[in-house]
Amino acid sequence: MNQLNKKILLIGIVASLIFWSCNGKPNGVLNKNDMTNILFEMHKLDGSLDVKGLSYGSNREKVNYYKSILEKYNITQAEFDSSLIWYTKNPKQFERIYEGVNVQLTKLQEDVKKGKFHPVDSMELLKLKIELWNKSQKYVFTKDSSRTKLNFEIKNSSLQFGDIYILTFLQQIAPQDSCENQHILFTINYYNGKLDSVYQKAYSDSLLRRYSIRFPAKRKLKIKSLSGELLGSTKYKGTFHSFTDSISLMREYRSDLQDSIRKDVQKADPANYNDKANIPADSLKKKKIIAPKPSLKMNKKVE
Repeated sequence: MNQLNKKILLIGIVASLIFWSCNGKPNGVLNKNDMTNILFEMHKLDGSLDVKGLSYGSNREKVNYYKSILEKYNITQAEFDSSLIWYTKNPKQFERIYEGVNVQLTKLQEDVKKGKFHPVDSMELLKLKIELWNKSQKYVFTKDSSRTKLNFEIKNSSLQFGDIYILTFLQQIAPQDSCENQHILFTINYYNGKLDSVYQKAYSDSLLRRYSIRFPAKRKLKIKSLSGELLGSTKYKGTFHSFTDSISLMREYRSDLQDSIRKDVQKADPANYNDKANIPADSLKKKKIIAPKPSLKMNKKVE
């Protein structure tokens, strides 16, 4: 082999090594198709958990759902984790994978809109949504504002076990905001003093974010009110600087089950269930009008 051929061969070997180091995958890293399909399944699962109100549960409650996806593709958690780490270190490869994930999600969305998976369900038609928010839909606080948190409480006698409450709003927090640990809190308060809450961290980075919390009333107890903080903090240092807009709090419920649900709650928690709490106080104290009794004494006739 002459000198020129040797140089060409050497250049080819070096080029192939460079190409492999940039595009090749080590043993154990999932291929593009498997990684695309698994991430697509996980995004579907995230959406399903959110719709069912389970996205705010503990990690222990959710871990088995994600394990089932890995078992479906016959891979271990360690294999998935190492593959994810490799793809994040190779952004061009990861970008191609997410292009495939987006294609599948878009197709799924189109199929859902066409009713492919859920033809018209007569039970779904019985679900109603009503707006509960009765306060201002927009709040603007500047650096001169003295307020330290944006809290709310909604009282409504129709709130029931089995309801799903959907709180949505837009929010932007400026970096000048000096509050610490900014957060969002949504709470269901019961008459017996118990409560259920959802906590969401907020960020003071000037980005306008849309928050959506879907919260089911799971306890078979009478509900007193819905309350929370659209913006709260653990410590206030003197500057409150935020923008909150398009606030909505929807109640989703089955109209045909309200009477039976009310009876079930009354049986389960009779000490704290009182139908009279739903009746205006004035109507409970109706004055009785008593007609005067006729006198039994007869006047004697004077002759």
